[in-house]
Amino acid sequence: MIWLPVVLALLAVVWGVLWRRSRFPWVKSPGRPQQRGRGGVVRTVHFPAVDGTKLEGWLFLPDDVHAPPVVLMAPGLGGTKDGFLEEFAWAFVERGLAVLAFDYRCFGGSEGFPRHWVAPPRHREDYEAAIAFVQRDLGESVDSSRIALWGSSFSGGTALVTAARRDDVRAVVAQCPYLKTPPRLEPRGLSMARFVFLATLDMLGVFPPVYVPLFGRPGEWAFATSVENPSVAGLDGPLGSDFWRLLPKPPLGGWENRMLARGLATLDESVPMNELDKVKCSVLFVAAHRDDMVPRAYVEEAHARLQDRSELAGYDCGHFDLYVGPVHAENARRQADFLARELRSRGGN
Repeated sequence: MIWLPVVLALLAVVWGVLWRRSRFPWVKSPGRPQQRGRGGVVRTVHFPAVDGTKLEGWLFLPDDVHAPPVVLMAPGLGGTKDGFLEEFAWAFVERGLAVLAFDYRCFGGSEGFPRHWVAPPRHREDYEAAIAFVQRDLGESVDSSRIALWGSSFSGGTALVTAARRDDVRAVVAQCPYLKTPPRLEPRGLSMARFVFLATLDMLGVFPPVYVPLFGRPGEWAFATSVENPSVAGLDGPLGSDFWRLLPKPPLGGWENRMLARGLATLDESVPMNELDKVKCSVLFVAAHRDDMVPRAYVEEAHARLQDRSELAGYDCGHFDLYVGPVHAENARRQADFLARELRSRGGN
């Protein structure tokens, strides 16, 4: 029976190590007071997710527009709504559109534990919770019959899947959307074994939350690697894109470059590319030609699959350059034009 104390001792050591690494302090959001911006105002709102978790959103309303259409925006992979979504939102407000930008459960200003739980099914539920909030509670402020979804990178794929499963979405903007995993980003060998082991350990529910690195550079062990990403070692090291240098500091909610390991088990539950044929609304696809995380060819394939129901805007830039830099203004203008046209009233006004 000597093996029993040895096993228990090993489990205790593992538990202690995981407990030290699992500490993820959430900095509760103070919200933001109502503020004026370009052609409208913004204020903080809260609404429940399907499990009752309080989600935080920023509601942008244009001046002098009665019952404007509304665009629902969620951040990309592991992101928070303060990561340059606001610049797009104001461009849409200037075209007479309302915007609800929100954080998923366990991210940014939204509640939920453990933190940084990346899981497409949960994210889709949060888009649906935002739609329900608009239809239930914002009827006096917006026209809830004219709803569009906006997503970028990972949320671009989630927005498409959400629209594919509903009949009340009028349009989607899918910016460099995750559609399926490129072979280059598929983990293999020891890397895959590490992900599987940690995800299994996390799903057991007997240990503290287990995390894996979220963004990294090529050659590093991380969920998403790119020449545009910072190093796993920290944001004060080499930065591939100005996006990372220009992010607000401190980031909303106490952001850290890691994701909950159990979420890895849900990533293949829905592949956006496989659900495109169910999308009935108009879609604007935005591609970055030098994107090494979302291949341009995948976005072009998605556009071709939807044929006359979609448009394609391409820019000679990297993945994160769509948020900041020289192409951002034209990108935001093109998106605003598309949304204003697709969300105009049925009478053409």
